[in-house]
Amino acid sequence: MRILFSLLLLPLAGFTQNLTLSGHIRDEKHIAVPYANITLKSSKDSSFNQRAVATPDGAFKFAGLAKDDYKILINVVGFVSFEQSVEVDRDMELPIINLQDEVSQLAEVQITTIKPKIIRKIDRVEFSVENTVLSSANAWEIVKRAPGVQSGGGELSLRGSKSILVTINDKKVYLSGDELKAFLESTGGNEVKSVEIITNPPAKYDASGSAVINIKLKNNLQSGYKGSINSSHTQGIYAKSNFGTNQYIKGQKFAAAANYTFGNGIFYNEISEITDYVVQQQTWYNTLRRKNFRDAEHTYRFNVEYTPDSLNTITIGTNGYIAKKNHALYLIPTAIYENGQYKYSFDTRNERTTPRSNKAYNISYEHRFSAKESLNLNADFTKDLNRADQDISTIYHVADSYFGRFKNNNDQQIRLFSTQLDYRNNMPLFELESGLKYSKVNADNKQDFQQYLPGSFAADPALSNTYRYDESVLAGYIGLHKEIKNWSLKAGLRAEHTATLGNSSQQQEMNRQSYYNLFPTFFAQNKLNDSHTLGLSYGRRISRPQYSYLNPSKTYFSPNSYLVGDAKLKPAITDKLSISYAYKGNYRAEAYYSYEQNPTIQLPFQDNVNNLLIQKVTNIPGNRYYGIDFSANFQLAPWFTIDLQAGPNRVESSFKLSDGTMLYNRTNSLNANIDQQYIISKSDGFSANVNFSFTTGGIQGPAKVSSMSSLNFSASKKLFSNRAEIGLMISDVYRGEKMTVSSNYADQRNSFTYYGDTQNIRFSFKYNLGNNALKSKALKGKTSEQSRL
Repeated sequence: MRILFSLLLLPLAGFTQNLTLSGHIRDEKHIAVPYANITLKSSKDSSFNQRAVATPDGAFKFAGLAKDDYKILINVVGFVSFEQSVEVDRDMELPIINLQDEVSQLAEVQITTIKPKIIRKIDRVEFSVENTVLSSANAWEIVKRAPGVQSGGGELSLRGSKSILVTINDKKVYLSGDELKAFLESTGGNEVKSVEIITNPPAKYDASGSAVINIKLKNNLQSGYKGSINSSHTQGIYAKSNFGTNQYIKGQKFAAAANYTFGNGIFYNEISEITDYVVQQQTWYNTLRRKNFRDAEHTYRFNVEYTPDSLNTITIGTNGYIAKKNHALYLIPTAIYENGQYKYSFDTRNERTTPRSNKAYNISYEHRFSAKESLNLNADFTKDLNRADQDISTIYHVADSYFGRFKNNNDQQIRLFSTQLDYRNNMPLFELESGLKYSKVNADNKQDFQQYLPGSFAADPALSNTYRYDESVLAGYIGLHKEIKNWSLKAGLRAEHTATLGNSSQQQEMNRQSYYNLFPTFFAQNKLNDSHTLGLSYGRRISRPQYSYLNPSKTYFSPNSYLVGDAKLKPAITDKLSISYAYKGNYRAEAYYSYEQNPTIQLPFQDNVNNLLIQKVTNIPGNRYYGIDFSANFQLAPWFTIDLQAGPNRVESSFKLSDGTMLYNRTNSLNANIDQQYIISKSDGFSANVNFSFTTGGIQGPAKVSSMSSLNFSASKKLFSNRAEIGLMISDVYRGEKMTVSSNYADQRNSFTYYGDTQNIRFSFKYNLGNNALKSKALKGKTSEQSRL
């Protein structure tokens, strides 16, 4: 461990050069052009991108440069973009740069709607959606359309695994489940530049999660002001609406970016369950209808960036999700049949208040020693408050009808802190990345259970509990990247030491774990010629359980149904290997294999003695995934493009029964996605999209998952000289996203069908303010441990 950390810091003592490049900018009348945005890029190092803003007299200067060939780019509203190559081998001042006036006015510039682009890189696939019809959707819809991503039951999966790390601008989103979906639905597609699908993340990324979905928000390279207001209305079974604004302003040294969205509506889902209790020869039917009322949902992000000179940048930001008025109503009618004959029924009413707030604060400092060398230090703090107070009442329709009632109040508070140091140096022999990270998590959960007695409630100590969980992770990584002729090689090693302590008052026990893991990664890509490219990748990942899953308390939905966690859950370790082939960038095939050891799943389990259906969080021994992904792009006409993605896969899962017997569950399946883009009128900015996807089924541990499919239409139209845009999206036209999960093994006979109100129609409107030519400033995203909330 000490040797690894020494290697991580050794490059900091490297020698760097400190050359300068300066100049002055004038217009055609030789008048100074103030506040022009100047970008300096290395001709050899694609990752180097240094920016400066001209002073009021048109002067600019770059410092800390190494000897290299560069490109200088100048963009300013009202002038033709300028580009020039320059070789820097000493301190240099360029001849005066004269910009040409732009003939057309800003409002007359046509922003062309183009199809989404799929860009294949050595370690990821980038799904670019900027200025496409998908820009009128929201981030959730865009992520669902990304290559290889599947959605079912309101969750995302990638190559069969749901253990996915969702990040924004490489920072982890501190939400999961319904809150993650709501957060992404409130993030407008006009903010999204692209979505990166990283099935084998390199060493720089946290080792958590089997894969990473990184949402890249738009960048900015120009000074000035840009803003927008947007709204949307979605009509499914119930209505949902969003209203938001984006604001951005940049001066010579300061830049500020902000986003705020207000949302409200009813989020509905329905679960129909059938359970056979064989011993009693009874079959129980129930339908859980969940209406989540989000009367005032606030999502915000705010960043301030200060650049005192071309070598240093300080960023301070905050982001949050506040929904203090959330409440819900669950109605659960249950009918019981014995030997096929109706016996009796009961109706459960679950009234819930579910306020939640998630607030994050971050600060980062970047120093560039030279064009090829930089150091970045950042720190993040998050506080997550999540409360679920339930009042559950049940009326039993029997000969002597009776009434039951209890309350279940759950209060969860989580505090997360992390700090990270990253160093990058593009040295003559190879490009180096290294860094250190420390994170600390404190989670407190208090559950108060009360039984109703005639006239009052009384505490039930047996079902009440206080649970505390502490976790710290110390990590370090090193990565090397080298280009050798037609070869591109990338390798890395990440080391993480994890210490956890769980303490449950109910069980009066402490669960302490301490483990150390190494996570190697390797990528190789060989461009055989202009048409053929081969690739190979290997990586190891870890998936730690969600914090709520570690809580052993019982959370009841009805008198006969509850969720229970496990304080002794183990982290899952996944090894992944893939081989890829690409032809001319338009055709690609990738064969993959992954083995996941001790994955955590939420499994329906029936207690046949007490007639209980339990959602039990548990580890299973392992999952194996095999498959081949095929993709192709066809430009059938200048106005018509088709993207195809399809592939067979096989999943093998093992599960240990209560008597120690090992159960093996295997399935072969096929999934496909067909995406069609139409440019109906290029001059009017009118475009459309048709998307169809399907999967033939899968497994979750010992359970089987049904097939699903989805048909979606969308269209967008520019208005008012591109100042405005209207959008229409029709999702899940025939309700093909219904999912059935069934368990039929040993003494388990149960199944449920889930539907999440995915059949809907969405109208959206956006109006741009200020300088419509500016790109949105990339807002700092969230960090590390939060996808487990």
